[in-house]
Amino acid sequence: MKNFRGTRLKMFIGCLSLFFMVALSAFKSDSGVIKGKLEGAEGTLIKLTYRHNGKDIVDSAILRANNFSLNIAFPETVICTLSNSTNQQIKIFIAENKAIDISGSVAQFHALKIVGGSENSLFESFKAKSYQLSGDYRKDLATSGADRKDRKSPPYLKYQARIDSLTLDFVKKNNESTAAALAMIDSYLNDGERKRAANAYSFLSQGAKKGAYAKRIKQFIDTEVLIQKGNLAPLFTLNDLDGKSVKLADYKGRYVLLDFWASWCPPCRAEHPLLIELQSKYGNKIEFVSVSMDASSMAWKQAVKADQLTWTQLNDPRTTNGEVADSYGFKALPFNCIVDPEGKIVATKLRGHDLERFLSELFNKPKGK
Repeated sequence: MKNFRGTRLKMFIGCLSLFFMVALSAFKSDSGVIKGKLEGAEGTLIKLTYRHNGKDIVDSAILRANNFSLNIAFPETVICTLSNSTNQQIKIFIAENKAIDISGSVAQFHALKIVGGSENSLFESFKAKSYQLSGDYRKDLATSGADRKDRKSPPYLKYQARIDSLTLDFVKKNNESTAAALAMIDSYLNDGERKRAANAYSFLSQGAKKGAYAKRIKQFIDTEVLIQKGNLAPLFTLNDLDGKSVKLADYKGRYVLLDFWASWCPPCRAEHPLLIELQSKYGNKIEFVSVSMDASSMAWKQAVKADQLTWTQLNDPRTTNGEVADSYGFKALPFNCIVDPEGKIVATKLRGHDLERFLSELFNKPKGK
């Protein structure tokens, strides 16, 4: 009887140990441990920031005896920005729920060495090859004398084909990784290459397509259709000059002219005198809402004052990399969109005389037509 009880006790203890081992293993896989060994002043604040589902997540640690540690449960593999309180340098890397070791010095913060986690090293290998192709492109431009802005020049077409080949090959070989989606963002979003992006996206695994960065690619691919005439304008909420939140939904029942611009965009600011004239003429029939893509609040406010813009002024500090620009499908400025009282898009990308003529026809047409 004693032996039976002893056996049962041993079995119970064994099962309990196994349970804790499994639980501990699960806990470890659901959280990331970032350990840093940096040369720097005692008490330096090390801050880690990442963005997920439209929100900025921030965590921090204090440098003690040249060491710091962060325990973070990331929602998925994410791009992180590491900064410090001593200087303005940052380090951008890809973090996942694994052990990550960071080494270097605060003085050379941008050159920190990141070890641990396959996604970061995988994406770095892609970027190294991409940088090499960019270097070759610059040499071709210098040799040929072609204009860098000419998207039909032989050097650009050659570069575009090489980048596409590199990206497509990378995605096919790593189709279950987050790095594959990031490679597509890097290669296609800024140049508006939706067809090439769609082709590469088709090779992602179903699991990879569920990631936030893959969803951003899908949104980019679909946006050209989503912002066509007759579709609902994507909703957003941004702050005005006084820091007050303003929603596009607040303007339901009114026509709205959304003008996306930035202080650093000469064509945007060249359009302001016409907008002032049109706002004076049609301001009682259509709401003018300017949306600045300035990262600098000061630059935005100075430009508003200098250009004497008197209507609603909003700012998206995420610039053309933010959710608003993504939802409207633009990376280049200027861009505009006219929304009807039902919240539907009636026109996009109207500038100068085209915009003037459209508003004239919209508000001066005979009643009943």
